[in-house]
Amino acid sequence: MAARTETRRNALLTIAAVLVGVVALNVVASIALPFARVDLTQDRLYSTSRGVDRTLASLDEPVRVDYFWTQEGSKDQPLIRAHGQRVREYLEEIARRSKGKVEFRFVDPEPFSEAEDEARAAGLPALAVDGSGRTLTLGLVVRGPTDRKETIPYLSPENEPLLEYELMRAIAAVGRPTKPKVGLLSTIPLEGGMDPRNPMAQRGPPVVIEQLREQVDVVDVDAAADALPAGIDALVLVQPRKLTEGMLRSIDAWAVSGKPLVVLADPYAETDAGPDAAMMGAKRGGTTYDLGPLLAAWGVDVPKDMVIGDLTYATRVRAPAKNGGVRELDYPAWLSMTADAFTKDDPLVGGLQSLNLMSPGSIERIEGTKATLEPLVRSTDRAQQIQTLKLGFFGDPEQLLKDFKADGTRRTLAARIGGEIASAYPAADGTRATGKANILLIADADLLADDTWVIDDRVAGMSVGKRAVADNGPLVLNAVELAAGNPALAEIRARGQFRRPFTVVDEMRRDAQTRFIAEEKNLQDEIQRTELQIGELQRERTPDGMQQVVLSAEQVKKIEELQQRMVAARKELRAVQLSLRQGVEQLGTRLLVLNAVLWPLAVAAAALAWYVLRGRSSRREASK
Repeated sequence: MAARTETRRNALLTIAAVLVGVVALNVVASIALPFARVDLTQDRLYSTSRGVDRTLASLDEPVRVDYFWTQEGSKDQPLIRAHGQRVREYLEEIARRSKGKVEFRFVDPEPFSEAEDEARAAGLPALAVDGSGRTLTLGLVVRGPTDRKETIPYLSPENEPLLEYELMRAIAAVGRPTKPKVGLLSTIPLEGGMDPRNPMAQRGPPVVIEQLREQVDVVDVDAAADALPAGIDALVLVQPRKLTEGMLRSIDAWAVSGKPLVVLADPYAETDAGPDAAMMGAKRGGTTYDLGPLLAAWGVDVPKDMVIGDLTYATRVRAPAKNGGVRELDYPAWLSMTADAFTKDDPLVGGLQSLNLMSPGSIERIEGTKATLEPLVRSTDRAQQIQTLKLGFFGDPEQLLKDFKADGTRRTLAARIGGEIASAYPAADGTRATGKANILLIADADLLADDTWVIDDRVAGMSVGKRAVADNGPLVLNAVELAAGNPALAEIRARGQFRRPFTVVDEMRRDAQTRFIAEEKNLQDEIQRTELQIGELQRERTPDGMQQVVLSAEQVKKIEELQQRMVAARKELRAVQLSLRQGVEQLGTRLLVLNAVLWPLAVAAAALAWYVLRGRSSRREASK
């Protein structure tokens, strides 16, 4: 007995010592290592990208981040509240890591307060939460030393994976003392002027070009020049063609040196109003890019005689019908792309929701080259290559749709080119310079045109502004910012999702729905056929062609049978729908029981088994 008592006392002392040790370790760690932490989450949710520290270190003077979050407006919105708290903690972490270069200020813009007026003055909207009049402000303002300001009006939980990139982009933008210089070489007129399709009308520059000139210092490059200008930080080529050999050599040297380059090379630029765009066979332009030997030197190719069509992203258009009228149909050469087409973890396209392209080309990697190709925008497997000859004056949208046959291959429409590339032009001794590529290639130039992504809202014939219907503009602006801004931004990728969906549950729900959907469709078809038969019997005429006023006994009996069959089919349909709902509910119940009952019981059983085995071992030792 004494031995058993001694054993129990030793066990209690051991447990107490462990508890005291854990508490002491936490106290010591909090004092000696106040900011030490280990991120064990699957997607490294609480870790920053490699480019964050480099971006913060590049700041010459401090910047300030003002975070506006209406806590009262989100108190009944657990998703928004948790998201807002995570954003606050992340911003505090950035301020700590910046070593004084980022000042963080939290503001709660309560209704009718000076803080609310400050939020409205900064351009942050007040979003209605419910019908009670409560509003929510959830955005931030980044201010630089030269009064430059960047605003993120609303920090949506859906875009939380891109928070790090958007914040670093804003910090880098306001932290620059001057705007970066970006060379723009375009053979497509981008300065507005007379509209060649309507000589009586004038048009301004594309909206995206106006926005670009506000964001950076654009240096226009003459396509007929023999070299690029000095002093530019990035280079943008729009539908390059008919360039001098000197200019091609200058672009080649730029690319090999690893300087940032954005290229829009379109095999069929429909919106190009150049001198040769009105030739026979070019209903909407139809110019083709020409970069000489440069693409091959970069390890890629964009076939000049083919464009990509996609039935999944086909745009609904109005086209002349063969009978002289107008009909609506899906035009596969014009793509209205959704978020599924974009690489999710890339900051350039990961936050885009839609993109409108006209007859884009396909970017193909040349085998045997050292260059790497990272797709950013891709078609679905319901895509097909289409000859450009079928899109011009002789093109027939209806026939194009009839002849369409998907080849089952996903095509790359925009990509980032990296890795080692060699110069297209050898030196006098026959050697070729090599370097690491930093190229963004987009196989479409029509995305710059207003016709593809903005709508001119008019009231009484007067323009009241332009409204974006796609993310063409943000794509171009982000590409230039990524190229001309801090190079560390290229190392930032989208973070993982904090919300963890029940993927297994969703898959089981989809499987259950698939099992019942076919039966449900058959029953609905039977009900529809029965209703049609009843209608035909009720409209049945006598042999002399007169409408029957009184139905015959045989007709009445048949209608009653059909009605009974229809009632039975409806009953069976309700049973099918009920079975689907019950299957999903039963699944939820099983998961609830598993998580709330079975797992705790399993842990308790394991603890009890350990206790019993430990007790037996102690008794055997005491009996010796």
